[in-house]
Amino acid sequence: MQDFPVWEPPMGGTEQQHLFGMLDRLRTTFRYKADGLDIGQLATKLPSSQLSLGGLLQHLALVEDEKFTYFIAGQRPEVLLELTADGREQFVVDLDEDPEVLYQRYDHAVAKSRKIQQSIIEEGTLDADSGLEFEGKHASIRRIICDLIEEYGRHAGHADLLREAVDGRVGEDAPWDYLPAWYRE
Repeated sequence: MQDFPVWEPPMGGTEQQHLFGMLDRLRTTFRYKADGLDIGQLATKLPSSQLSLGGLLQHLALVEDEKFTYFIAGQRPEVLLELTADGREQFVVDLDEDPEVLYQRYDHAVAKSRKIQQSIIEEGTLDADSGLEFEGKHASIRRIICDLIEEYGRHAGHADLLREAVDGRVGEDAPWDYLPAWYRE
């Protein structure tokens, strides 16, 4: 078991370890599906959809920022504000964009989220109220984490189909030796 990748959920552990393990595996799987592409490939869409891997990189960077930075940590959501300030559509990628900017934005958002995630683990605050309020009730941090796991589950499936259409890459998870940037920082 000690040879498992750092992003693999534990075989046995606490609820908190499993939730964050599932989230990290989904983040890693998604990042692997989007990795190593040029802007044309990142902008590739299927005939039946407006989704692209580049659009998903932007969207998930925004979602990471919204969920962790804003709803959980109560801090200024930089990616959210950057991508929405000029009325930009978060799923749209222009062919003149630098792919490294898309990758770095996503990687930075995940790295920042993982720092906040670490404080949740250290403080044991899954049951604490988040900043998300609906009809006078605040969602717990656990609810926000579960929502993010659901979001990644949906988009990891989209990424499977998009990547296969781009260059034929298939597979359930990233290879065990794959290590996203946020683990190397």
